[in-house]
Amino acid sequence: MPSSSDDNDDGALLSADVDLGLVLVVAPSPVDRVVVSRIAERAGYRTVCRSPEEALPLNGGLPALVVLDGAAGGDSDRLVERFTRLRRPTGGGQAPLMILLGNAGPAARQVHGGGIVDTVVAKPITPDRLQPIIRDMMERLKG
Repeated sequence: MPSSSDDNDDGALLSADVDLGLVLVVAPSPVDRVVVSRIAERAGYRTVCRSPEEALPLNGGLPALVVLDGAAGGDSDRLVERFTRLRRPTGGGQAPLMILLGNAGPAARQVHGGGIVDTVVAKPITPDRLQPIIRDMMERLKG
């Protein structure tokens, strides 16, 4: 259950504009954050990297895309729920779009099957696999 401070943070983000050039990378491992952010940067986007504990609140605009490492455990469920509440129409889709990184286990399939997460990318993450997905999802948002 989100705390009241979560609700206050969400209220501030709801009034923020969606930044169609921004990707938020959330992962417990600093190495994973750097790897994924470099892939997004090579696709032409700016990135903000955060641990699951510090993912929200964000300063500035709402990211167009959130890349969430499923290894965050219960934190990833909480973050998916919060970002889902922040979704709003923009261009050709709903921002922020969400990519879940992880093993395609039952939990990932359940979240993806419920339409909450837009796509699940199985580990290990490679630029050849992740970069086209990031580009396609961002183009979908831009309409």
